[in-house]
Amino acid sequence: MARQFLIVDDHPILQRAIAQEFEEIEPGCQVSLAGRLEDALRMMRNGMRFDLILFDLRLPDVSGIEGLATLRKHHPECRVVVFSAEADSPMIVRCLDLGAAGYIPKNLPGETVRSALRLVVSGCAYVPPQILAGERLRSEHGAALRSSDPRRLGLTERQVDVLRLILRGLPNKLICRQLALAEGTVKVHVSAVLRALGVQNRTQAVIAASRIGLRLPD
Repeated sequence: MARQFLIVDDHPILQRAIAQEFEEIEPGCQVSLAGRLEDALRMMRNGMRFDLILFDLRLPDVSGIEGLATLRKHHPECRVVVFSAEADSPMIVRCLDLGAAGYIPKNLPGETVRSALRLVVSGCAYVPPQILAGERLRSEHGAALRSSDPRRLGLTERQVDVLRLILRGLPNKLICRQLALAEGTVKVHVSAVLRALGVQNRTQAVIAASRIGLRLPD
């Protein structure tokens, strides 16, 4: 089945430009457009399901992190990447803390935006370079981390599944549901994933995955 993408942005020209990028990256995909948060929520209430949501923080009916928080609250299973003119590090980290699967500033050069879109469509996380440079992530497995294959980190197949869902922003309860695992088992797997990446929390996990270009199998 064709994958479903949603662009939540109130600028029609930008909407069309990004939709065209999605269609070039993945021919045959279906791209929906929403100009307000409420439009996006209504689509999902009506049964539409999206593989990726590209979300602007400044919308006519909501502004700032509140919109992302509302979207994550009502649809925590959705993979949301922020696409915003705001590019300060504290805002980016707050969005990642809320479960965003990446953050693409609008002021990046066009080719960088295209590369970032390719990454997020492929299932990878994208985090701006200033965040990658600012975070000092330590790991006992530095050599292994240079590989884009998560199995070379020593993760089991199930732990790779857990990592994939972490990068989608899913909380433990939804990971339990998705993988049919007990909550205690998921906590053990999450701890193993963070340890393998050499990080202490989910935000740092997204940053680490972006830094090393982890590519997770479908």
